[in-house]
Amino acid sequence: MSYRILVIDDDDSHLAATSGILEAHGYEVSTHRGAFGATGRVLKESFDLVLLDVNMPALSGEGLVPLLRDRSPSTRILLYSSNDEATLRHMAGRLGVEGWVCKGDPDALRDAVALSAREARSGR
Repeated sequence: MSYRILVIDDDDSHLAATSGILEAHGYEVSTHRGAFGATGRVLKESFDLVLLDVNMPALSGEGLVPLLRDRSPSTRILLYSSNDEATLRHMAGRLGVEGWVCKGDPDALRDAVALSAREARSGR
């Protein structure tokens, strides 16, 4: 069974790069440009993980988290941003998401998603 990931970002180049990295590691990846419509897509397509950009115009990732949690509480969420690690750590704790990863580090991305998949399989 494949681990299904939805990458939500407002930047097409980040969507393409991120999906390429994750697909190369065997994940089933879909992308969604921007925040609008993302909650409906998560409900309709049943993803295991949402990799969520924090800095999006109009509706930020931070604003989208409560909507995703309300509609799909079992979907895991990782914040994915160019913000510094301390900011992401604080935001992840405050929002109650499973973790964070800084953009620009493919190894950290791979490791964070692999950890999320392992934790999901073990029921954490």
